[in-house]
Amino acid sequence: MAQKHMSKKELKEDPFFEEVAHVVTFFQKHHKRLLGIGLIVAIGLSAFFITKNVMKTKNTEAVGYFGIAMDRYNKNQFRQAEEQFLFVAEEYPNTDWGKRSYYYLGMVSRALDRPDTETLRYLENFLDGNLDDAALRASANQLVATYYYRNGDAVTAGNHYLGAAKNAFSKATKTEYGIRSLEAFVEAEDVKGRDKVLKYLNTLDLNETEQNRVDALAKL
Repeated sequence: MAQKHMSKKELKEDPFFEEVAHVVTFFQKHHKRLLGIGLIVAIGLSAFFITKNVMKTKNTEAVGYFGIAMDRYNKNQFRQAEEQFLFVAEEYPNTDWGKRSYYYLGMVSRALDRPDTETLRYLENFLDGNLDDAALRASANQLVATYYYRNGDAVTAGNHYLGAAKNAFSKATKTEYGIRSLEAFVEAEDVKGRDKVLKYLNTLDLNETEQNRVDALAKL
């Protein structure tokens, strides 16, 4: 049986062909604009993948140099370690390893008995990098808090002790840093800070001795 061909009139009235005609008409009318948008999208995708590949290469390079620095650090070769950590921090600042290097530069500074202000500068640079490394952040916050507390800035100390508490792993350490934070805010007579820490400590399952310490401080 011969296949029936649709007439021009039938083609025009058919919903599918009518939709195709609309698409063709739209493209003919806006083809320059559509080609421009397509070119922009293509350029954007190319830039994305190029940047991704560059970052992958930089991370690979950075982790190699960081490994050398850690080897020197673990062997107590602090001056050689410092040179390597500085290189990673300066050459690969946007990588995790570049950010992490600032923490170890602070540790090297302490090991070499440099001024506390130098150690503080490195540790604050590390914290400003917002690296997702809870263990190092807890340690850095605790060290920075101790510096500020000893130098009479109890409010800043309180905030950093609280940061140390939130990043610590064990409940005992969280509690200890939390109580230190509370002590600092109470000493500074900072009511908002005190209440903020009390709210945090209430999320921990404190034992009787710990709760008694917190209650006593809250009354001061």
